[in-house]
Amino acid sequence: MADTASRDNPLENVLERAINEVDGDNVTFGDILDLFGARSFGPIIVLLGMLVTVPPIGAVPGLPMIVGLVIILFTVQIVFGAKRIWVPNFIEKRSISKEKLEAADKKAKPWLKRIDGLVSERITMLTGPWAIYASAVIIIFLALLMIPLELVPFAVAAPGAAITLYGLAIMARDGVLMLIGYVLAAITTAVTIAFVPWDKFSSFFGMG
Repeated sequence: MADTASRDNPLENVLERAINEVDGDNVTFGDILDLFGARSFGPIIVLLGMLVTVPPIGAVPGLPMIVGLVIILFTVQIVFGAKRIWVPNFIEKRSISKEKLEAADKKAKPWLKRIDGLVSERITMLTGPWAIYASAVIIIFLALLMIPLELVPFAVAAPGAAITLYGLAIMARDGVLMLIGYVLAAITTAVTIAFVPWDKFSSFFGMG
């Protein structure tokens, strides 16, 4: 599932590719799915994770919930071997301006370049097929956590960062990053339990 063409600078180039290879002033979720394809599990998970982690994109109201839904739909279908990823039309047409993507790319690129320099093929047995499926299940769980964490300022960056790490680990076959992803997923779970105002969350969804 890893995209070998993207291993040299997997993080540094992923936003740039979305900006440069999609026509028009906006990038839709459908464009992202078409650009990276069903087999490019790593790159598309990296990009979707970054969308809720890197400012100013992650601060867009409602975006983390939409990104979370896309991640869940994408990951579930990948697990079951889908060749063409399906998402509802209202999600597929949801767009992000290239201006916001370019601002995020400019702000994040120095840091992403440094992270890329630390990535290498390590403990590759932790990035085999079984590990990818295990991480897919955790990614679905993290995407679900984005929904309540949207009520906590900047907190969606935690699951976003963990999801980005999983995608990067898969792309680069880096078992160390996979292990860090597990740790960050555990921290994200603890943050969700401790800081989400569950009374507001229940009221918002009519459960209270």
